[in-house]
Amino acid sequence: MTPTFELCPGKSVGPFQLGETLWAIVDVLRSSKTAYPKFELSWDTHSPLLSPVTVHIPHPGLTLFFSHPTQRLSLISIPLPVSGSGLSGLSLTYETHVLSGPNVRLDRAKIGRTLGPTYAGGGGALRYPGVEFGLKGEGGREDAVEKVTVLPKEGREIVGDPIRSCVIQPGRGATLHMPEPYEIIIGQTTGQDLLLDLGPPLRKFWKEDDRMERIWGRADTKLEDGECFWNYFQFGLDFLLSPSGVVLKIIAHSNIPGTPLFQRYARCPWTLPTSTTPLDLASPLSLFRKAFPANTASGRDAQSYLSPSGASAASASTASVSGTVSTSIGESAPDAMILDRTGEAGMDGVIGMGQSRLVGFKGVIVEEDEKTKGICSVLVYK
Repeated sequence: MTPTFELCPGKSVGPFQLGETLWAIVDVLRSSKTAYPKFELSWDTHSPLLSPVTVHIPHPGLTLFFSHPTQRLSLISIPLPVSGSGLSGLSLTYETHVLSGPNVRLDRAKIGRTLGPTYAGGGGALRYPGVEFGLKGEGGREDAVEKVTVLPKEGREIVGDPIRSCVIQPGRGATLHMPEPYEIIIGQTTGQDLLLDLGPPLRKFWKEDDRMERIWGRADTKLEDGECFWNYFQFGLDFLLSPSGVVLKIIAHSNIPGTPLFQRYARCPWTLPTSTTPLDLASPLSLFRKAFPANTASGRDAQSYLSPSGASAASASTASVSGTVSTSIGESAPDAMILDRTGEAGMDGVIGMGQSRLVGFKGVIVEEDEKTKGICSVLVYK
C-alpha cells in the first residue's frame, strides 16, 4: 500500500516535522518497522563532532537532513519519478490536492495551479516559502518535478523539543532554557519539580553494583538503597535522585555519531561556561584542564560519582551498565580512568568502537571518546 504524506511547506512531510531531534525521528522509525522496514544513517566519519547526520528511508523514499550542532531535522528531500511510467513510493498531497503519487505526474503547470505564482529559482527550480520544487526540462509548462525539498521558511527558527540550551554549573547543577530558564539545583530540586517542568521520565532505573567497592575498597562508591536514575532519553539527560526524591547528580549526553552510546539519547545542547569561552562537546580535553586547573576530583571521586557502575551513569538507561573501568591508563593523567563499553548489553558484534576516558574536575566529570576526541557526556555533582 502506498503511503500518503501531507506536504506542509516550512513545517513537515507526513509524520516528519522540521525541528524534531534525530533521536525522536529514529525512535519513530524503529517503532514503525512495518511502515519503514529499513533506514540508513550516515555522517562524515572523518569529522563526526562537526558533521550533520543524514537519514535515508528507501521506502517510501525520503532523505532527512539533521543539522550540526543541534541534530534537529532541518531539511526533507523527496525524489519523484519524472517518466510517465515511473512509480513514486508515496502519494504527496497539499491541502485537498494530490500533487503526486503512483502514475500521478507533478509538473510546473500543476504547481502553479495548486500553489499559485512564484519566482523561478536558480538551477531550474520553483521556490515558495518553505518548499522548493526541482524541475527537469527546458522551462515549459510540462517540465516534470524530480525533487521536492521542504525547508524552514526564511527568517523562521526551527523549534522542536522545549530545551534550547543547557548551561552546566559545576558543583551546583544546570540551567535549562525552555526558552525560559529553569534551574536544576543539586540537593534542592526534587523529583516532583522535574515532573512538573519536564514531565515523567521515559524510564526509571535502580541498580546495585559493587564493582567500584571491589576496585577501590570503598563502601561509599555504591548507590544508597533507594537511589534511582530518571532517564529522559528525549532530552539527553539523566538525573540521580536520593531516596527522599532530591536530585543528587545530573548527566548530559552529546550523542556523538560513531560512539557506543550513539542514539541511546538525544543530544543535549549543553555548554560549560568559563572565563574565556564556553566549552562544549567538540572542545578538546586540554581546554577543560586549562579552565579547571585545580583538579580536586581524584580518580576515586570520579568513580564514586559515576555510579551505578562506573560506566557513565548515563548507561543506567538500559542493561548496558556493564562497562568496565581500568586503572591502567598509560600516559593519562592521574585524574583520568579508562572506560571500555564493548562489553555492554547491545554491543555484541559491534566493532570499531573506542574506549572512553573519564576525567574528574571539581563539581564535574567529563567523558572523552578515544577515537573522536569528543566529550560524550558530562556529569555534575556537588
